[in-house]
Amino acid sequence: MIPQPADMPPGGAVFLFPGQGLSPHGALASFYDDQHGVAPSARAEADRVLHEIDKVAVSRGYGPVRDVLLAEGSPADRLPYGTSQLAHFAASVALAHAFASTGISPDLIVGHSLGEFSAFVTAGAFTVAEGADLVCALNDAYRPVIGQGAMVLVLAGESGTRAMLAATGRDDLAIACINSPRETIVSGPAAALAALRACGSARRLFELDLPYAAHHPGLQEVHGRFLDLAKDIRQKPLRAAVHSPVQRRAYSNADDFVRAIADCITQPVYFAEAVESIASADQQLFIELGAGDTLSRCVRATMRGAHTIAPLVPPKKR
Repeated sequence: MIPQPADMPPGGAVFLFPGQGLSPHGALASFYDDQHGVAPSARAEADRVLHEIDKVAVSRGYGPVRDVLLAEGSPADRLPYGTSQLAHFAASVALAHAFASTGISPDLIVGHSLGEFSAFVTAGAFTVAEGADLVCALNDAYRPVIGQGAMVLVLAGESGTRAMLAATGRDDLAIACINSPRETIVSGPAAALAALRACGSARRLFELDLPYAAHHPGLQEVHGRFLDLAKDIRQKPLRAAVHSPVQRRAYSNADDFVRAIADCITQPVYFAEAVESIASADQQLFIELGAGDTLSRCVRATMRGAHTIAPLVPPKKR
């Protein structure tokens, strides 16, 4: 499940932190399964991280998330609002710290949407507790618009998706994420997405498990609320390189990292472009730290011959 330092290729490893859209229920169950041979020190470090995140989450009226991440099977009901976001963050950060305890560290980090929170924590810009506080601030900022929008995965590239949007006659739909040459995510109000479904093939459209829209220019008020709620959190220098698919470049310590995270609310994610940029830097191995293997699939679809690992996905499900 966890690669060894000797397995790292000469070109280095890229840590990929996914966003939301999948259920985090049971995401860490396999990590805690004795059959996978995870070192006790790695589990102890993951436990420490989960405890720290749960402490913040409960104090802010969310969570806890540890039981969600270690549960088996599928939940009968939706998770309480905000729990899914914190659980995704917790799974990624706990796994990154577990890797670090075994000597595995990234040469480069890429966070996708909510994954930028985990990326900054792993790179040392924020502590685990500060990262959890930032996710709680995001949840609080979105409260007034819960249920007013959604996001849809389109099994088409950017140009094909834009043609579908044009056919709806709506001007309130936005391309939220360009994930690969075959996958794009669209964001917008519920009525606008209904128009998209009416125009598009049901076999190519899949609604994501999210309580709101994101990466949409109409969310400026949410952007402002988040900045106000997070104004007291101070960043620290990066200890690892972080490339942003939203800013479309690598971060420097001169950047305002809280504002960069806020920009994920209103600006699109250019993940495929980021992968192509990374490929030119001779990065060899992509490790997806989080629930599912969505980013791994997108990397392979974008970059021929890419080597990817999704530790939380059993081999038979990849």
